[in-house]
Amino acid sequence: MPDLNECQICGRPAPPVPGQCDGVAGYRLIRDPWAAAPAFLDGYLHFSCLADSEKTPDFLAEFTRMLQAGHEEVESLNGTPPPHTRMGLGMTEIFSGAECSVFQSGIADHWMVVSRTGAWVRLRLDDLADISRGVVPRSPAGAFPYRLPADPHGKVDEYTFTELLAFMGVADRYPSLNDMMDIEYEFIDYYPPKRLLEYSVRAPLHIPAEASAFLARHAESYTPVSFEEDA
Repeated sequence: MPDLNECQICGRPAPPVPGQCDGVAGYRLIRDPWAAAPAFLDGYLHFSCLADSEKTPDFLAEFTRMLQAGHEEVESLNGTPPPHTRMGLGMTEIFSGAECSVFQSGIADHWMVVSRTGAWVRLRLDDLADISRGVVPRSPAGAFPYRLPADPHGKVDEYTFTELLAFMGVADRYPSLNDMMDIEYEFIDYYPPKRLLEYSVRAPLHIPAEASAFLARHAESYTPVSFEEDA
């Protein structure tokens, strides 16, 4: 069984960083084009690996279908009944360009920019305001639990994020994060028996220029989602 903490393409450690490495949960029932046998994708993906892979178009076809789908049946891995049932995100494609597509939620102020290279970026209402001002948005601060491939022997709380990536041997998979000025990294906790690291990271969310231009225009006429109790 694949290690969920490894990139499902290259098999190397894949600590999540918004805009650079993200995960697909198995319950989304997206077929894994990199698996040796039929399987649903479950784990992290380096976006740099996606950009280099010949199978990324197959992944994108499945991924973007899941983004737009509602409650639907998905054929089992061996093609025999019964089918599986999944809940897609129910988003709508509101822009399609040469480099990317933009999807919008109908129930929340959320957007997803999906590049032709396979990378995806989640955006919120505040991010649209930043884009309209010509500012690169940053991911919200959140805690990420991650199992390290080896014990750092008590040094992990002293590492910068660049040093952490170097310790795991994957600094080359996060090309735009080599400069620590790009991100805000904070060590939170480490549990040695399980090699479980918890950290927080805020990273710039770079999107294609065509998406920035579209979203800046879109923000001018967009009405935020409201609920009856907010009225």
